[in-house]
Amino acid sequence: MSSFLNDSKLEIYFNKQLRIFSIIKKYNDQIMSSLDIKAKPSENEEQSTWKLILFSTGYFLNTYLMIAFNNYVWTFYEGELGLINTISLWPIYMALANTIYTIWSMLTNPFIGYLTDKPFKWTKRWGFHTPWVILGGIPAIVLFFFIFIPPITSGALLVLIYYIVIVSIYDLFYSLLQTHSYGAFAAHFRGDKMRRKGGLLTQIFTFLANFLAITIFSQIINPGDPVSFTIAAFISIIILAISLFFFIPGSKESKLIKDRFIGGYENVERVSFFKTMKMALKEKNFMLVIISYFSFMIALGLMSMNAVNFVDDVLREEQYIRSIGSFLMLISSFITMPIWVRVAKKIGHSTTYSMGLAFFGVSLLLHLFIINALQYYILNILMGMSGALFLIMLSPVTADCYDEIAVKTKKHHETTLLGIRNFFIRITIPIQSFIIAIIHAITFYDPNEASHGGEIIMGLRIIQGVVPFIFCIAGALIFYRWFDLKGDKKNEINKKLHELKL
Repeated sequence: MSSFLNDSKLEIYFNKQLRIFSIIKKYNDQIMSSLDIKAKPSENEEQSTWKLILFSTGYFLNTYLMIAFNNYVWTFYEGELGLINTISLWPIYMALANTIYTIWSMLTNPFIGYLTDKPFKWTKRWGFHTPWVILGGIPAIVLFFFIFIPPITSGALLVLIYYIVIVSIYDLFYSLLQTHSYGAFAAHFRGDKMRRKGGLLTQIFTFLANFLAITIFSQIINPGDPVSFTIAAFISIIILAISLFFFIPGSKESKLIKDRFIGGYENVERVSFFKTMKMALKEKNFMLVIISYFSFMIALGLMSMNAVNFVDDVLREEQYIRSIGSFLMLISSFITMPIWVRVAKKIGHSTTYSMGLAFFGVSLLLHLFIINALQYYILNILMGMSGALFLIMLSPVTADCYDEIAVKTKKHHETTLLGIRNFFIRITIPIQSFIIAIIHAITFYDPNEASHGGEIIMGLRIIQGVVPFIFCIAGALIFYRWFDLKGDKKNEINKKLHELKL
């Protein structure tokens, strides 16, 4: 009897404990789901390393095209075709040509993003980014080669028309590729942890692309021999085709990503393109990212378009030193990237981003002083470090802005917003073209001459260092002063994004 009573008491006791435990667990779950700082379920959406690598080849593809275009197309058309010897204002004509194709690009880029930023019957099956990557990538690679085979003629007008037409068509397909390559980042990588990891890997491939593009061209081209540029372009399209082959499975979306995209599109009222653009222009943080990236792209564009002439005429070195310099840039960026990721984890994405832009500007300013290959190599090491500091935070910071807009509109607009970003970034092309063309015209620079006077050398240094420095510092200060998507505000957006199932 005593034993029976003891067993009953034990049973009652355990039942009470189970009920208490159940109540505590339920209460704890409620607390965890309501606390802003803890509500980061998207952090658990881990992507495999292999998926990250495949996705990052898209950044390789886009960057290779951008670096090769910025570094060698202007040089090829300005000096290699021999037209500058007969037309002294040929650089100005080229700058006007860049302005014409830029206007075309600015008109088409936002619409490309808007028109493809919606589910179609066939994209629901194949993905909302992958089909557009293929439709943009293949023609862009082929047309890149055609840029380097202009008509063989002494007629400047025919060459100018060919350049405008080919580059405009190339830009159309490149923009489609770029929009859906970069626009997919926010959907594939959710939460700070995954975005830092994704930002790290994508920028590793970005620096690899920079290294290979510069190495292949600088090892093959011979200033004064336009055919050597064509050979380098042909080898490049083989590499680009391989990277596109690997990127296609990397861009493939999971069912969860597709469901989010479709849900956001179907549950929200349709908004016209112009209303979407007006909304984006009112988003302070998104526009600050555009302004800062705008300043970076002008600096990078000036340095790239002027690089062949800088090495040839200021340093008076062979082009192969650019291969060594880009290799040192690659190594220094690889070594410092893990350090910058830890820095970003401690001080925040936005602060790291603005620091990187300022540091990159300071490193470019040193072009004003270097006089030999050794100093050039040291400068490339610094550029690799500072460029990595800025670029690994570019995708995470941009993705945070996309999330902020998605929460406000209850719908994802990544490709539309990227099209709008490209609208502004394309303005950098005529700006940097006219800066170079005007300085070349004022100093009477002819890249085909064997030697140059002091004012010409100073003009090349200003293009390579002083002007890029000014743009980077201005962009960094503006971004640091007014960007506020951080701390509690960012945590609140992460929470609402999950609640809206976006």
